[in-house]
Formats: sequence, structure tokens, C-alpha cells
Amino acid sequence: MELHINDYISKVKDQEVARRMIKFIELSTIGVSKDAQVRAAKILRLVSDSSERAASSEQDESFFEFSHHLLAKRWKLLREAVEHSEIFSLPVFPPAFCTFRKQVSEPQPGFAWLKCEGDIEDCESFLLGNGILTPGGKLFGVSPKYTRISMLERDGAFHLLVERMSRIG
Repeated sequence: MELHINDYISKVKDQEVARRMIKFIELSTIGVSKDAQVRAAKILRLVSDSSERAASSEQDESFFEFSHHLLAKRWKLLREAVEHSEIFSLPVFPPAFCTFRKQVSEPQPGFAWLKCEGDIEDCESFLLGNGILTPGGKLFGVSPKYTRISMLERDGAFHLLVERMSRIG
């Protein structure tokens, strides 16, 4: 797979950044099969093309807009489930300017740090007892009162998580 700087300059608009991107890709793909590299390149091209089609009105929204809206919906669902309970809390993120989207919006990270309040000392164990498997805070060097929830799960798994959390407390 040969990388051409012109393919990246049109997206990145800075020749030096494009060169660094290519160098990073070249170094990080050492030992990766050609088949995997070709598949990754096809996926990246589809993502890139979706942005171009959305900009030219051939498509409703780009991959990035779709992802932003999906995460916004998921954060809303998770926050609603947490608000039903006095057991849990989530961090609050102030709106910030997104340089990619060129607008102010609430950050919607791919992972949520859920905190178990009150007498619950081990959030991971507490959730496991309620049929929810999450990695605990200790795995990430923080208090066991925290657990990390993936906002990137498949739809079915995410909705099951929200449903089970809604039943707690």
C-alpha cells in the first residue's frame, strides 16, 4: 500500500502535518499484514468520502456527524438512567468549541466514568451483582468507587446496559 502526500494534504491542509501522518502510518504498520492495511485504507477512504458527500449534499450526514449524534443520544439516555437513581453520578462537561465541527457543543466522550455514591465502595462489584459487567476504577488507577462505561458498544448491548441501570435504585 503506497501512501501519497497529496491524498492527505487536501484533508489536512498542512503539508508538514500530512508528512508526519504518513510517517506515523508507515512506522505503526510495520508487521501488520497487507490485507489488514488494505482493509483499513478502504475504511478510511469511506469515512473521508462520507465527509465529501455530506458537504456536497449527496448524503444527509457524514460519518462524523452521525457519530456525534449517536453519542449525544447515548449520553442523554445514560444521564436519564443515572438521574433516576441517587446511587450514581456522572461527570458534567461544560460546552466547548469543537475545532473540527467549528461550533460549540457538549463533549461526548466514548467512555463514561460512572461513580457509585454513598456506601458503595466497589462500583464494579455492585454493578456485576446487578448484571452489568464493567471494568472497575482500580484497573485505571482510580478509586474503586468508579467504573468505566463504554459508550461505543453495539446498540443492543448499550440499550441493555441503560435498561439494567434504570432498574437499580
